[in-house]
Amino acid sequence: MTSHRAEATKAASQPSGTALKFRFSDFEIDIARHELRRAGTVVHIEPQVFDLLVHLIRNRDRIVSKDELIDAIWQGRAVSEATLSSRISAARRALGDSGYGQSFIRTLHKRGFRFVGQVDDECSERLPAIASSDRFAAMAIETGPPKDGDPDQEWLPVDPADAMPAPASTAEPAWAAARESALLRSDRAADPAQAADRTRPRGQRRTARTLLLAVTVIGVVPSLVAAGWWLSPSRSTSIMSSPNDRVTLAGVESAGDRLKPPVRSIVVLPFANLSGDATQDYVADGITGSLTSDLARALPGISVVSRDAAFPYGGRGTDARQFGRALEVRYLLEGGVVIEGNRIRVNVQLVETKDGSQLWAERLDTERTGLLQVQDEIAGRVLRAIGLQVVDLEARRSLRERPDRAEPADLIMRGKAVLNRPSSPATMLDARDLFEQALKLQPSSADALAGVATTLVFEFLNGYYKTGNDKRLYRAGLLLDRALTIQPRHVMALKAKSALRRAQGKFDDAIAAAEAAIMENPGEPWAYKEIGLSTLYLGKLEQSLDWFAKAERIGPRDPGRWTWLDGRGHALILLGRDEEAVRALVHALDANPKNAFPHAFLAAAYAHLGRSDEAHAALTTYEQMRPGTRVSTFRSMAPVPLALTSQQYQQQRRRLNEGLRKAGMPE
Repeated sequence: MTSHRAEATKAASQPSGTALKFRFSDFEIDIARHELRRAGTVVHIEPQVFDLLVHLIRNRDRIVSKDELIDAIWQGRAVSEATLSSRISAARRALGDSGYGQSFIRTLHKRGFRFVGQVDDECSERLPAIASSDRFAAMAIETGPPKDGDPDQEWLPVDPADAMPAPASTAEPAWAAARESALLRSDRAADPAQAADRTRPRGQRRTARTLLLAVTVIGVVPSLVAAGWWLSPSRSTSIMSSPNDRVTLAGVESAGDRLKPPVRSIVVLPFANLSGDATQDYVADGITGSLTSDLARALPGISVVSRDAAFPYGGRGTDARQFGRALEVRYLLEGGVVIEGNRIRVNVQLVETKDGSQLWAERLDTERTGLLQVQDEIAGRVLRAIGLQVVDLEARRSLRERPDRAEPADLIMRGKAVLNRPSSPATMLDARDLFEQALKLQPSSADALAGVATTLVFEFLNGYYKTGNDKRLYRAGLLLDRALTIQPRHVMALKAKSALRRAQGKFDDAIAAAEAAIMENPGEPWAYKEIGLSTLYLGKLEQSLDWFAKAERIGPRDPGRWTWLDGRGHALILLGRDEEAVRALVHALDANPKNAFPHAFLAAAYAHLGRSDEAHAALTTYEQMRPGTRVSTFRSMAPVPLALTSQQYQQQRRRLNEGLRKAGMPE
């Protein structure tokens, strides 16, 4: 007699209907894109948490047991209840829910869980229902065996526009094929051998699964085409076929669907191990995994194709345009890893799939100290560079394609692009105007709220205005509270909160906010810089240099690089390392010539080194930018009032004042 658990697992593998989207409250789940959105904004969610949420929603008419969830999400692998509980908690957090409120996911003691939100389904007749674990394996399937007869050979999907279905006249009625396909899936779910399948080697399981899906999809796709042909206004269109034709699920879409431009999206193809040593594959796999999981957080508003969907396309060496059409993505990130002794070199490039053009390329070298450290460093450096490139490209694209009918996402992307320029009063005003336009259209946008707050905080910290600063910080605080209520782990809001707390002299709180931002996006150099500055004001100068160095490793070409170079120069002067301070401050001015403070710091460093002419020249430049400044008032122009800093820092700062006096700044 079949157990209730087995029946539930079988039912879960056969979701009724073909719902591709679920809507509830202000949320939307897009199965095809593997996305959760709130009010149109993508909410980052881990793949397992996404699958768990979808499973609960699909089975919302009943209680889902813990055992069933483990079977459905982990496919029978042994996991602890603590692991399941953490995924449930993550799903609730993504929905703004909690174990106390249980507005969407309700726990029933000793029985399981149930989704209790009001859900609207959106169905599509284009795709057959496919079990969660196989949804990407059917992306493209060969209709015939490989020429060499090897059943384990992997096949490359062709351009969907080139896929030609079989003649409609030879196809059986659609309902018959659909019925047989459903029976086939039912038999597979009920087959006791399926459990034994989990013990096979990974490659054999993937091959068997692919062959089974091939039978299923080949049975359904021609039938759907036949039904469409019989129902069409004109049946005179000829449909060609040949023995070597390949069928993709996109083959049943209309030509208009195929020609639609891809949405803002990116895929990370599996990085290649170029070392010639297969035992080192895990290094390339680890870098690929880190990039894929972190990109979604590094690029809010950009869809990231899951690793499962990208895996079959690794090592193909085929035109990026084919990948773009097959996966419906706009950008492709690929690379190779070379390992030689204790050195690791990663070559990476960003490609636009529309025309296959290379948008960015970089060679990254690092020491092989520890695998996790290597992954974090490489991923961080790539993520920041890619983020800057994609934001700029998308901002220019939206301005070109929709100059007079911008949506909130367009305005936010343009605002971020402006913020990524070297800071000045004009850039802050321009960025804020764009974010405020987005807020008028979408008042609940966490991106827009955080964007406006960021401009207000940086206007204060960079000393652009002598008046109105208290109002700026007050308004910024209110906006950030709203943004973090809507999206508690919003990276931009956490960064701005860290800067705000620094401006208020709450350095421990500033460090905590920056650490939270790093947890969400390890490739965010601004967060490392914020920890460095707060640590500096606590008087921990050597520690601050370590944080500035981390920011520099991740963002060696970052437009905000001047901020941590400025901080590094500041710390080095207080430590008496004046030659190093001069080098850091010169680089800071190269990165942003409009910043005034490095000129004053340079004047002090040169004076301590006995280089009087250079000290006077630096001081003259500073006084032209900030006329009337004296040693006694110099600190009043600084971003953090001296009284809010630690006693240790106040003592260390005396050396800077001595340098300014030597350079000729009046008392």
